[in-house]
Amino acid sequence: MLFASIYTYRASMTEATTKRLTNLFMNWQPPKGYTIKVHYSFADGSGGMTLVETDSESAMYEANLPWLPFIEFRVVPIVEIEKSVPLGLAAIAWRESVKA
Repeated sequence: MLFASIYTYRASMTEATTKRLTNLFMNWQPPKGYTIKVHYSFADGSGGMTLVETDSESAMYEANLPWLPFIEFRVVPIVEIEKSVPLGLAAIAWRESVKA
């Protein structure tokens, strides 16, 4: 499954914790079964986002755990548009088929 992982830095971040976070990141390896497709930083410095592929909720959890003192996460499953549009159309058709 694909996930968008949007993260923001905690308000408690200081220069020292930013240095610590950067050092940890430079030495981190993703867990098995967790593939980062892309990783972007927000240009305003507030955080960033990754697109991740994993079939394991445990791998997602394991990947986020080291960063919890520094970062808040919002993890959202995502669907390719080629798959989501037909599903949306099917849902509309079903709603229209149910009479009030």
